[in-house]
Amino acid sequence: MEKRKESSFLEMTGKIVIAALLVAILLLNLFTHVMPVMRYYGTGMEPTLHDRQILFVLKTDELKEGDIAVFYYNNKVLVRRVVCEGGKQISIDKAGNVSVNGQLLEEPYLTEKSLGQCNIEFPLNVPMGQYFVMGDVRDEAMDSRLSEIGTISKERMIGKVLFAF
Repeated sequence: MEKRKESSFLEMTGKIVIAALLVAILLLNLFTHVMPVMRYYGTGMEPTLHDRQILFVLKTDELKEGDIAVFYYNNKVLVRRVVCEGGKQISIDKAGNVSVNGQLLEEPYLTEKSLGQCNIEFPLNVPMGQYFVMGDVRDEAMDSRLSEIGTISKERMIGKVLFAF
């Protein structure tokens, strides 16, 4: 009788260990290949994102205007907002007003408008399959307004921020 209890206990323990390992493997794959978790450093996206926040990112290269994009730039990962999709025309005036296809963009997430760091000419036609991205702190953020960064191709995209905490 004692051996049966011991055998049953060992079987149950083995099943629990196997189940825990399977769950760990599934979560590792989820957070590596589907929804990576990363830490945001910087102030270019305030007040939407704050320095050192944890971001949950959905891996995708299909984004829309308003999404917060995560992408590669010079072996770094940058986080910026998509303000214009490929196939559209963007303009930014000296006061920092952004227009897409001639329509003034409403940007309630901004605390202040500014042309910021910019060395490209407007209007700019964003190529198909690319995105024009900008930080929410327009004076500080390095983004598509600089020719060094330019528009972001789908190949450089990691994904979009689902939520942050």
